[in-house]
Amino acid sequence: MMKMLTACTSKIYDPDLAAEEILTQLGIPGSLLRNSVGIIACYYEFVDFEGVKAISDALPFDVIGCTAMGSAVSAASALDQLSITVLTGDDLEFSVALSEAIIDGGEEEPIRGVYTEALGKLSGAPSLIFALAPILTDVSGDFMLRLLDYFSGGEIPIFGTLSNDTALTYENAKVFAGGEIHARKMALLLIRGNIQPAFFVMAISESHIQQQSAIVTSAEGYRLKEVNNMPLIGYLESIGIDTYGLSAATTLPLLVDFMDGGGSIACSMYAITEEGALTGFEIPSGALLTFAEVDYGSVMDTAEAAVTAAKDYAAQNGGSGIITVSCLSRCLVLAPDQTAEMERSRAITGGQLPFFLMYSGGEICPVNTLDGKMINRFHNLTYTLMVI
Repeated sequence: MMKMLTACTSKIYDPDLAAEEILTQLGIPGSLLRNSVGIIACYYEFVDFEGVKAISDALPFDVIGCTAMGSAVSAASALDQLSITVLTGDDLEFSVALSEAIIDGGEEEPIRGVYTEALGKLSGAPSLIFALAPILTDVSGDFMLRLLDYFSGGEIPIFGTLSNDTALTYENAKVFAGGEIHARKMALLLIRGNIQPAFFVMAISESHIQQQSAIVTSAEGYRLKEVNNMPLIGYLESIGIDTYGLSAATTLPLLVDFMDGGGSIACSMYAITEEGALTGFEIPSGALLTFAEVDYGSVMDTAEAAVTAAKDYAAQNGGSGIITVSCLSRCLVLAPDQTAEMERSRAITGGQLPFFLMYSGGEICPVNTLDGKMINRFHNLTYTLMVI
């Protein structure tokens, strides 16, 4: 049995009061079962003014977390609040670890090391990995996920996000665990026990997806070069997309089908030039591409569909709560109504099921193939959700 608890605070400049509010809302210690762990998402000033430290020190269990553009729990949502969810159970094991710094060309050992450390604290293999990775300009989130998936054996579901903040330079983005806060380290939470998380992925409304698809005919690493044997810029112009002055297309995503049965997932394009575009994850030659568009309506419709599906699933199959990771670009699209997605999501759950949301610099969530195989994938512009 697992219980999920949630709490939040807006007391940025009073860390002691922030910790008091969190403890009171969580009902600690009376609400806890034998083993517990906490996950925090917060406005970056909660790090600067030591609210994260005060709350972590006050809680009688391990805490991991990261800064985020915004966050929500069942009671409230805001861009500048600290939100926490606590998972607690008698028959569950939780293990937390923080990696060494991840640097370009030196990614493997920190990620291998943090998984090995966290695994060593459990009595056996985990049922779920919750990963909070740093957002870096020189190491992609997709590559970090691929390494973690490899080192963990490729059969354990991985859910999580990249750190971020309200400034798109991400200079204030941090990850934290075990009382340490860092800009280049990965935090892992491993859960062992009888849990069967269910995952939901929603990116683009059907009405916002073009009917025409194309094949990737040339790609090199994270650079998409040719589509249908045409340079990317030429292909975009051939389907009526004005490329004059276009340097990035975060609201003009690709839907990428890897042709492995896992369906299509959303990918952003960056640094678009005559040589192609850098992409949010590695797209192999032979993948099927479909262009789409993201706007206010698409964001709201997909969030509503995902939360409704998750709520219905939990009602039929059981679940302790909902944990959601939504792309920060979705939040930006909603401007000036940037809390709209969080508020709609909270309204659908109606306080009947504990709810926790954090905005993301890249979404980590499994998908399933038609034959039931699980694949851990990195997403852009997506609303990912886990019923746990």
